[in-house]
Amino acid sequence: MLNLGYKMINKLNFLIALFLLLTIFPIYLTDAFAGAGINPDIIVGDPDEGAYPFKPGDGLAINTFPDTSSFLNNVFPIDDRGFAEFPIIGKVKVSAMTKTELENYLKETFKGWLRNPNIYIKPVVRISLLGGFFRPGLYYIDHNSSLWQAVRLAGGTILEEGVYEMKWERNGDEQKGDLTQYFETGISLRRMGFRSGDQLRTKPPDSRGAWETVNNFMPIISLATTITLAYLTYQQSMLAYQYRR
Repeated sequence: MLNLGYKMINKLNFLIALFLLLTIFPIYLTDAFAGAGINPDIIVGDPDEGAYPFKPGDGLAINTFPDTSSFLNNVFPIDDRGFAEFPIIGKVKVSAMTKTELENYLKETFKGWLRNPNIYIKPVVRISLLGGFFRPGLYYIDHNSSLWQAVRLAGGTILEEGVYEMKWERNGDEQKGDLTQYFETGISLRRMGFRSGDQLRTKPPDSRGAWETVNNFMPIISLATTITLAYLTYQQSMLAYQYRR
């Protein structure tokens, strides 16, 4: 009976110790990381690391620094099947490769044409900047860039209020209402949810709203109204004159 009591106490002590281990130790670990300037939420590394970053419809930017004259220094579009077409070797299914695998593949394939073995590959997304930009057009940009960096590619907005009237569209549908918050925080296009094919559109200088159009025609409307009133007044005067006769 006494041995049974000891066993029950030992089990109870074990459960208490396990509870303390599962509740207090994580808090202590978090405090320790915080004191060392480490965020425990990202201790495991980038969640995209080791994944397949090259998506159909995106692009990949290759840099062979310091050999800036290499034919590989370019942005290569990825088609809807996940293939990118390279000089000499043709199409390669990059969507099935990790960043490291593609870098090693290109180093080995083009080692006879490279002055230096350095190849750096960066996934990029394809966006359109339309309307009131100094250089509107289609651009490839790093997914980790901010909205401000994307607008900078097109030289900024022509109108001062262009930033406040900017719209983010996808397949004709507006994604977000007010984009100024993203300019202020500087978060990445990835965190915003940007995809290849998305558009940034702002008001061009020559576009006029309905009220502006009416204002432009106001002088003509006023003149027509004055002439009409004068004619009606003249007609009324003539009728009154004839009636008096």
